[in-house]
Amino acid sequence: MSNMVVCPEPPAARVGREVFAKGGNAMDAAIATAFAQGVTNPLLCGLGGTGIMLCYNAEQRKTITLDFSAVLGSVPVPKEWEKEYVGRAETVGRYILKSEANQVGYQSIMIPGFVKGCWVTYQRFGSRRLTWPELLAPSIQLAKNGFEVYPYIAGLWRMDAGKPGYPGLAVKMRATPDAARLYLKPGGSAYEEGELFAQPEMAQTLQRLADAGGDDFYTGEIGRAIADDLEKHRALIHHADVRDYAVVEQAPVRGSYRGLEVTSASVPGYGAHIVEMLQILEHFDLVKLGHNTPEYVDTFARVQRAAFADNVRLKCMGDEAHELESQIAAPARAAYWANRIKNGDRIVVRGGAVDSGTTHLTCVDADGNVVSITHSIGSLAGSGAITPGLGFLYNNFLGHYNPLAGHPDSIGPRKRIGSVLPTIIFRDAQPYIAIGAPGGSRIVTAMAQSVVNVIDHKMDMRTAVTAPRFHSEERQLLFLESPFPESTAQALSTMGNDVRRSAYMARVQAIRIREDTGELEAGPDPRGGAGVGQYPPQAVGAP
Repeated sequence: MSNMVVCPEPPAARVGREVFAKGGNAMDAAIATAFAQGVTNPLLCGLGGTGIMLCYNAEQRKTITLDFSAVLGSVPVPKEWEKEYVGRAETVGRYILKSEANQVGYQSIMIPGFVKGCWVTYQRFGSRRLTWPELLAPSIQLAKNGFEVYPYIAGLWRMDAGKPGYPGLAVKMRATPDAARLYLKPGGSAYEEGELFAQPEMAQTLQRLADAGGDDFYTGEIGRAIADDLEKHRALIHHADVRDYAVVEQAPVRGSYRGLEVTSASVPGYGAHIVEMLQILEHFDLVKLGHNTPEYVDTFARVQRAAFADNVRLKCMGDEAHELESQIAAPARAAYWANRIKNGDRIVVRGGAVDSGTTHLTCVDADGNVVSITHSIGSLAGSGAITPGLGFLYNNFLGHYNPLAGHPDSIGPRKRIGSVLPTIIFRDAQPYIAIGAPGGSRIVTAMAQSVVNVIDHKMDMRTAVTAPRFHSEERQLLFLESPFPESTAQALSTMGNDVRRSAYMARVQAIRIREDTGELEAGPDPRGGAGVGQYPPQAVGAP
């Protein structure tokens, strides 16, 4: 078996391949790739963000979740927010204030966990064949010397349309003086495909982290600069909140599908969502229904809505979420929903949404170690806030929490945002599929369809993530990608679905370890940048 990393950012995938070529393991490659993603996709992820990792250690035969989610600080909510409160952007989405101070600027920031997560991963699981500075060196060079803007992120710079709760890029670029200076060209225009984009201030910050270690971001020179700046601009974060940030290790949530074990990130991750969805689907003969036929899509869509009905309740619940997670992931709950669907229930529910400003990487090495990481800075360009001299955007996750007191999801100290679901599926106790995705509420439906495409429909991994997808999370709204024929759309409408076309169906990043040969099959979603880094490069599935 060779080594492979898959992610939406081709330059970052090449960094992962270089780490493998130097003898690094999956954890080394994942760290280096994740930092490179922050450099080469800075509007969606980076040092100021959050993340959750699902990791399988082959030597210990153990799967764990490392939660390095963004955490709410301990500064009280401004009193004026109660008067500014408007409502919610979606059934389960961001909360709207008239000023949008909870979406843009310093008060929208939660304590970033990305750097600490990578640092703990290196200390716990790194091969030690490469040093911490060696893992950060490629990102330092990419930031210092620049990289050629590739089509995927060029498209992000063109995404300026906003809506209440989700301010557009132009608003973010006015949040702090450094935002437009660092992320737009002189004159204020966006970077275009093929142009060189350098980030010298981020390079300096990365160099400091390489020299001083990851803890510097919280307790050292960088940490002091962060805390001072946040306090100066009335962020809801104290110095001590930054200093005391901690990564949480816990067991994954587990389930099964067609005799395979499904493991995913436990709360605050949304792993129970994909576990439940797959376990409901197991009650149906999907092959007999025919892949992407109207009957297939209608049944699958009702399963999607059923899973959303349960899992939106996990959001921001705190300690009670662990008990609810166990109930949702139980086979009995799947049987309950399957019975309702078989009896003709259309499953008309209220659903939810999470940010699309996210990225993902999936990594497997020749020793059988597997890493799946989803990380993000929130909606596009995060908060728009940048500490002078540090050169990276902070997240804006606070907008997901209720600014009014007295609710389960009210803003309060030490709550973690979570919301993602990196997943590893095992066959006969061996890793079989490692998968994850960015893409808001479409993450889970895209992942479930990709898994089913492999297991039920016998597709290879690349074909599985490329196949046309659909999504349904609330009422009877059913979104179809353009390749679905109009005859299918009409048939689904006749069945009672409110059919609409959509070009956005998440960006799955997956690797399958073939059970017959042990070879790695890349599943880079063409909806993203389709980055694959493999070493040795001549192995099956190499780009």
